[in-house]
Amino acid sequence: MLDLIPTAPAGDFNSYAYSEPQTVRHRPEFHGRAGEFFGIWFVNLLLSIVTLGIYSAWAKVRTERYFYGNTRLAGSSFEYLASPIAILKGRLIAYAVVIAIGLSAQFAIGLYAVLILTVGVLMPALLVWSMRFRARNSAWRGLSFRFDNGAGEAYGPFLLWTWLSGLTLSLLYPAMKRRQHEFVVEGHRYGVKRFSFKGETGKYYGPYVIAAGTIVGAFVVFGVGFGMLSASGALGKEALSASMAAGLLAVYGVMFMLLVYLRVRYTNLMWNNSRLIAHRFESTLRVRDLLWIYATNLVAVICTLGLAVPWAMVRLARYRAEHFCLVAHGDLDDFVAASESRTGATGAELVDALDTGMDIGL
Repeated sequence: MLDLIPTAPAGDFNSYAYSEPQTVRHRPEFHGRAGEFFGIWFVNLLLSIVTLGIYSAWAKVRTERYFYGNTRLAGSSFEYLASPIAILKGRLIAYAVVIAIGLSAQFAIGLYAVLILTVGVLMPALLVWSMRFRARNSAWRGLSFRFDNGAGEAYGPFLLWTWLSGLTLSLLYPAMKRRQHEFVVEGHRYGVKRFSFKGETGKYYGPYVIAAGTIVGAFVVFGVGFGMLSASGALGKEALSASMAAGLLAVYGVMFMLLVYLRVRYTNLMWNNSRLIAHRFESTLRVRDLLWIYATNLVAVICTLGLAVPWAMVRLARYRAEHFCLVAHGDLDDFVAASESRTGATGAELVDALDTGMDIGL
């Protein structure tokens, strides 16, 4: 929207000039340090072991508050507001369900089938409750986010579309991801300002075609190569088995890289097609960068017997911050002030009243 700026005495038609709101790029800054976070992580680990996992709820809150508090956007840090008790309640329920499923798998197959079916049917609702909990307990400049889509609305994108993707041998997978992104983005709001999503299904098919073609090609190469080795008889049984194992390992490695590729491409598509009123977002994650980070993080964690986990977490958080941007169209202070309006808050409070008030821990 154009701002009307007076430039001359009132009453003169030429006394006003139109000027567009200024566009400013705000890139998040992550100030966390591995050495500093190591102390928090190590104490969390020890207390979680000593308390048989009970302290893990407090450990999560301490960890989230560290990463939120050390992430600054436009000069302001994020806040994590969740209560450890709420997280503990959710985890105790989740643990109880997992234990019941494990025991029933050994002693009561009928009950096991019922529990698995129940969890599968409830999964879309559980996803909504988790997103609602995390959004409500995330804040920036003193104002919380919200997720107010209903649990019933999630069954289309997260259950029906999943079935359709499976029935078509994943041919509808890109359409499913676009629909899920739309549901997640448009269900969120900041104060009373709602996010919007304008992604196109066609753009989701580009990465999918590349990934699917590569997987098919990898299996064809593996099948042809193994068939030729078997037919030639050049290798003994042991050498042939070793070659087959190496080939399968290579195929699984390719599949992992393609999963990272799809996740990166789809994450970029989700953010690059999201808006918050006039403001937009940019995500520039790169596949080769994340593959390198994942690989070196894994090596470091293994070589240090897990002590490099804090370094790996901080390193990944810093990379993600460096490749994200809020492109603000207008003054953010005015936007935040407008977002604090309580107009339409009754619906949000009703949603909160019906909420579980717990973190399911998905």
